[in-house]
Amino acid sequence: MGRPYIFGTNFKMNQTPAESAAFFEQVAARIAPRSDVHCYIIPPYTSLQAVTELARRDNIPIWIGAQNMHWAPEGAYTGEISARILLALGVDLVLLGHAERRGLFHEGDPELNRKVQAAFAAGLRVLLAVGETGEERQYGVSAETVARQLKIALYDVPVEQLALLSVAYEPVWSIGAGGTPASPDDVAPIATVIRSTIADRFGDVGRQVPVLYGGSVNPSNAGSFTALEDIDGLLVGRSGWTVDGYVATYEAGLAAYSD
Repeated sequence: MGRPYIFGTNFKMNQTPAESAAFFEQVAARIAPRSDVHCYIIPPYTSLQAVTELARRDNIPIWIGAQNMHWAPEGAYTGEISARILLALGVDLVLLGHAERRGLFHEGDPELNRKVQAAFAAGLRVLLAVGETGEERQYGVSAETVARQLKIALYDVPVEQLALLSVAYEPVWSIGAGGTPASPDDVAPIATVIRSTIADRFGDVGRQVPVLYGGSVNPSNAGSFTALEDIDGLLVGRSGWTVDGYVATYEAGLAAYSD
């Protein structure tokens, strides 16, 4: 059985609950469900309830994700959200290790390992983001950096939980409004490193973990990334923040995808 095409966007600190709900409803109306495709959106925490209620009411199969979570099930962690709280809302997945969490909020690899294990233990899907900075790229340690991030984040994770994992490669130097767009030639070798690193740790089961690309993706270049052998989908930023942009980027990526 081939790996599915996985596509979605992270809204970061944008959208009110009403805006997220309207976006979700309109996207669902324009993208027909397919057994070999999984779409997702990752709105702000404050939008999660509005969107999950819509998904349950209309039986919409689009995954709804949270942008982060704490490893503890509860406790004195002001401003944090636990897996237990996310599950109560009906959330499907959680994004962990995003470059902005690592860089702006100083989340380290051992901390992410605790979060990954907590999410899996709760039954949440994990979209684990990895990627090197511009400085690490300049020093020629992109592959080593991404492999280290994966090995620590997935340390002591049972192989049975890999079915809940997807990995997003986000070169830090390429994301955001000021990022330098990566080329498929930049992405292909790192995607291969991601797949081989997981396979070395978990065996053949690791080769079935979906690998996504995220970094200055738009409708005009989406297909050039999903055509790569080791890329199974996309984590889109601002190009996916309008319904038209989301649908156009989704379609361009799917048209070129070949597992």
